[in-house]
Amino acid sequence: MADTRISGFPGAEQTVLGADEIIINMGPQHPSTHGVLRVKLRLDGERIVDSECIIGYLHRGVEKIAEHRSYQQFGPYVDRMDYVAAVSNGLGYCEAVEKLLGAEAPMRAKVVRTILTELQRISSHLLWLGTHAIDIGALTPLFYCLREREEILKIFEKYCGARLTTHAFRIGGLQYDTYDGFEQEVKRFCLDFV
Repeated sequence: MADTRISGFPGAEQTVLGADEIIINMGPQHPSTHGVLRVKLRLDGERIVDSECIIGYLHRGVEKIAEHRSYQQFGPYVDRMDYVAAVSNGLGYCEAVEKLLGAEAPMRAKVVRTILTELQRISSHLLWLGTHAIDIGALTPLFYCLREREEILKIFEKYCGARLTTHAFRIGGLQYDTYDGFEQEVKRFCLDFV
């Protein structure tokens, strides 16, 4: 059988296939991936001879949105870029803008930012650990991880009214002050968690 030339769409580079080769698209939705990824595979029988990763299925044009917003207006969008670690994204964004403006948050705001960001880090790591456990065939650890994560999300909800996309930080400080009992709840979580 002669070599075959194929292309995925008009104007695309053509792929030359050998007599026994085929192209298979894995994705963009695949049960073994948590994100969206497409892999274009070239197979010779059952052997993969070439692969091409195609990314960008989750691209939402955030950069273009930012071009038409003020620094303050863009803050909520940063949280939504990664809902699992929204507080961490907010901190990075606020500190970058503060540096550009030559501004500095008060010490109390820095302390509260650090506490919330560390809680967020623990929360996102718990979610990773639980889903990783599922991937290797262990379901029970997910429930323990979600139980601990829930305690952190309760603190976030009491702090700002939201569990995931908190928009807790503002350029130059915080959106909200801590609530009565915040320090005790964080300490209790830390002691119970350890």
